[in-house]
Order: sequence, then structure tokens, then C-alpha cells
Amino acid sequence: MFLFFALDLPTEDLHRKDVIMASVLTVFFGFCFLLFFIQVLEVVYIRTYKKPFLVFTHLVSNKLTESQQSLLEHNFSFYNRLKPKYKRYFEHRVNKFISQYHFESRNIELTEEMKLLIAAVYVKLTFGQRLYLSKVFTTIVIYPNAYFSDKNQQYHKGEFNPLLKQVIFSWEDFTEGIRITNDNLNLGLHEFTHVLHIETKITNSFKSVLFKESLQSLFGILDNQELRENLISSGFFRTYAFENQYEFVAVLLEYFFESPSEFKSQFPEIYLKVRQMINYNENHFVSS
Repeated sequence: MFLFFALDLPTEDLHRKDVIMASVLTVFFGFCFLLFFIQVLEVVYIRTYKKPFLVFTHLVSNKLTESQQSLLEHNFSFYNRLKPKYKRYFEHRVNKFISQYHFESRNIELTEEMKLLIAAVYVKLTFGQRLYLSKVFTTIVIYPNAYFSDKNQQYHKGEFNPLLKQVIFSWEDFTEGIRITNDNLNLGLHEFTHVLHIETKITNSFKSVLFKESLQSLFGILDNQELRENLISSGFFRTYAFENQYEFVAVLLEYFFESPSEFKSQFPEIYLKVRQMINYNENHFVSS
């Protein structure tokens, strides 16, 4: 009898472990299915209403220091125009960006101001996205001014290198893009738009659905030959916009932020598609 009791104990333990393991797996796969189902619902919602269901989901915000806030207040009009609640969201995202990516400098001292302003430009561009951080780059490289690229033997002010996962800036030109707000030249916006655009090409993430499908819709509008000819002949966009589709989209975003009224007046269909593409929302700002 003792022998049977001794032999039965491991069997009961094994059965209990099997039950626990089956329960854990059930919960795990149930959770995975729930996440998948939520993503499917969100894609349906995005395609129906042309915006994410939720944009800001964090419960606790990481605030910037007083000196960081002061830097933004003196250099970043986008931040100054935000309502207090959205300023907190903006600061949180700037903090997340700085902690997410690696910063390197070449022949110039790396400063907190550099990190802050670069993060602020990226957050400005992606403020309408819930999943705003990108995995197609990991490093920001900063030069003091235009630098020589071994890749094409030319001088550059900035570039996005998806193979090296680097976004590269001339600090002189980057800061000029922030300081001068009405010339439709903003190096940070330009290169980070390349990031978002190329991300839609090389990933199938549902987070890119709005940008990707709005972009496809935009190119569909541009199939209209008369509109395309008006676009070119108007002289509104600088000629560099017509180099290729990547430069065109990057230039559109520069004009969207720096000349919104004129852009909307001259090409309302294109303006609305760009606005939809990044889920830009005027309700985030204090009424002027």
C-alpha cells in the first residue's frame, strides 16, 4: 500500500503541472488573440474614420526639466501653441525619444540642446500617431555643418541611411530650419519624413496604415494630369520636390508646417491628404 501511495504522488504532481501549464498557455494565447483582434479593429477604424482610435495612451507623463522646458519655449513655437494637457504629452514623447535613440557627434560637442531639439522636431511630425517611435533607425549622427558623404562623394546637409539605421544632420542647417519658420526649409522635418515614408515601404506594421494609405490616396489624386501640371507650373513648391516621390513627400511636409494657409488655399486636396497622413489635429492648440 505504501508502494502504491509513493508511486501515485508523482502522477498527481505531473497532472497538476499539466493543468497549470495548460491554463498558462490558454491565457497566453487568449491574450495574443485579444491583441491581434484589437489591432484588426483599429485598422478597420483607421480605414473608416482616417484617424487612430486613440493617440495618447500613457497614464503617467515624464516631464522635462525647467531648463529643457525653457529651451523649447525659446526655440519651438509648436510647443508654445499647445494646450497645457498636450504640452505634457509632448514633453513625455520628447523624453521617450531621447531615451530610445543613440546620439553621436562628429567634430562637434554633443549637447542636451541637440538631443532636445531633434527629439522635438520628430515628435512634432508624429504627434498625431499613437505608435510614434520608429524601429527603422537607431542612431542620430550630428555634424557641425555640411559633411562629405563617402556613399555618393557629395556634401550633404542631412540624410536617412536605412542600411546603417542612421539619421544624419548638419547642426548648422538643422537649427536654421527651426529658427526660420517661413522659408519652407526644415531639415529635421525633411529627413524624418523620409524615415516615415521608407518605414511604410519596408515594414508591414499596422501603425503605418494611416500614413501609407493616405499617401497612396494622395498619389491617386496626382494621377490627374491637369492638377499635376498646375502643381509644377504654379512655382509654389521648390523644384527639388519633383526629384522623386520621396523628396516630393518630404517637401510637402515642410510646406504643410511652414506655409499652411497658402498651401491649403492653392492645393486644398493635397493639403487635406497630408493633414490626414499625419493625423494633424488643430484641437491640440490654443486658439489664436
